[in-house]
Amino acid sequence: MTKAERVVTALRGGKPDMVPFMFNTVMQNVQEAVVGHPIDIPTYNGMNNAGWLGAPEDGPQVIPCLCEVPEFAEKMNLDAINIQVLPPMFVKWVVKDGDACVAGGLIDSEEMQKKCEAAMPDPDDEKLLRSIEEMIRRYKGEFALGARVRMGASPTLLSLGMENLASMLADEDEALPNTIRMYTDWSARLCRNLSELDFDYFWCFDDIAFTQNMMVSPACFREYFKEPLRHVRDSISKPTIFHSDGNYGLVLEDLIDIGIDAIHPIERASYDGQWLVDKVGGRLAFVGNVDINHILADATEEEVFEDVRSRIELFGRDGGYVICDSNSIPAWCTAKNLLAMSRAVEQYRHIY
Repeated sequence: MTKAERVVTALRGGKPDMVPFMFNTVMQNVQEAVVGHPIDIPTYNGMNNAGWLGAPEDGPQVIPCLCEVPEFAEKMNLDAINIQVLPPMFVKWVVKDGDACVAGGLIDSEEMQKKCEAAMPDPDDEKLLRSIEEMIRRYKGEFALGARVRMGASPTLLSLGMENLASMLADEDEALPNTIRMYTDWSARLCRNLSELDFDYFWCFDDIAFTQNMMVSPACFREYFKEPLRHVRDSISKPTIFHSDGNYGLVLEDLIDIGIDAIHPIERASYDGQWLVDKVGGRLAFVGNVDINHILADATEEEVFEDVRSRIELFGRDGGYVICDSNSIPAWCTAKNLLAMSRAVEQYRHIY
C-alpha cells in the first residue's frame, strides 16, 4: 500500500497493511529539535496555531501553513502531513508564552455579526486556492495529505464567547444562528473547493467539549449546530476526521449521523478507551490516544514503547485505527520521546 492508501483505508474503518502513523499539528520548535536545524518555510507555530485572530476592521484573512514539514515527517516515518487552512476568528487575543491565545469573543450583537460577515475573506478566492495547490505540489511527495480545517462550531463558540452565547440562547438572539450559518456556509464553500485539490482526507478542528463535559448541552448542539455541520460534511468528498478536545460522548451518535468517519484525539482524561471501542467501534475509526502530557514529554523509553503497544492493542486489532497524539504536539513534548514513539510504532504496527 502507499501511505495515502494506508491512511484512507484506516479512516474508512478497514484494515490496511499496517497501522498508520501521523500527527495533526507539531509545534515548530519540536520539529526543529527532531530535524536538528531551523525550519524556514511557513510552519505551524505558537502565533498561527489558531489561524487569523482579531476584529473585522483588522483585515481578516486565511494564511495556509504546513503542520509538519516533509523532513520532519521522514525522520519520524510518518504516513501523512497536513496543511492548515483555517477561517478567521473574531476575538480578543493575547500572547502568552509565545502562543496566540483567545481572550474573549467579539460577536455580541446582530450588528457586530453582520460586520464580521461582511469582513470574511472569499473562500472562492482563486489566489488563495492556487497558493494551496502550489503547497501541495511542493510538499506532498509520498505522504498522505490532510486539510486541517474547521467546520464552524469552534469558530462560532470562540467568536461569541461563552457569556455572549449564554445570553443569546436565553434571549433567542438571531446573532447565534447567524454566526453559525456564517461560519458553516463559509467552510462548506472552502471545503468544496479544497476537495477538488489533491488532499486525501479532511481533519476538522471544532472543539465542543471540556475535559469531562460539553461546552453546550446535547440539546443545544442538536438544535443549533448539527444540521449546519452536516452541510459542511456534505461538501467534503474525502474521509473526514472530527477533532474536539474533551468528552463529547453524548453526541457521538449525532456525529456518526452527519457522516463523520473518524474521531480524534481521544483524550485519556476524557474517555475510557474500552468503552469507546465497545460503543462505536466499527462505526467510527479512531485517531490518537497517545498521551502528550507524560508519554511524549518526560516518560522513559520503556514507558513510550508500552504506551504505543497498548494503544495499538486496544484500538487497532479490528482495523480503523491511526496511531497519533492525544491532542496535538505542543512545545513541551521532546524530540527524544517523539523519536522513541516512532521506533515503537515501527515495532508494533505490523498487526494485520
